Amino acid sequence: MELVHRLRDVALRWELAIGEFARTTGLHATDVRALVSLLDAERAGEEATPSWLAQQLGMTSQATTAVIHRLEAAGHVERLRSRTDGRSARLHVSDSAVDLGWQFFGPLLDRMIATTQTLDPDQQKLVKVYLTAVSDALG
Repeated sequence: MELVHRLRDVALRWELAIGEFARTTGLHATDVRALVSLLDAERAGEEATPSWLAQQLGMTSQATTAVIHRLEAAGHVERLRSRTDGRSARLHVSDSAVDLGWQFFGPLLDRMIATTQTLDPDQQKLVKVYLTAVSDALG
């Protein structure tokens, strides 16, 4: 159970950081989660559509539309024409939103990376296997 408690502590601290970022930028916590999901999609080379985002957030299309409108109004997201279907839209995170995220989360991520680098490759692999299994168990 100690590992579960440690993982819960990490999740709580991450949520607190997201909440602080949301407060300092005037965003809703859901908006921050949307931005993270969109950035993850871009890193993976996936095309993020409004319906894809709704699924990622576990929200209705109407609620997701409200999130997208808030992010567009703040200049954090733009709708672009789909690369594969010219009739549909894809969502793209603006460079200014990426910069804003790095300003806040960069030092935190640097500390996390430095901590990871203290582990040898076998330890890193074991942590990855564990975290993947926990993520899969959560659905």
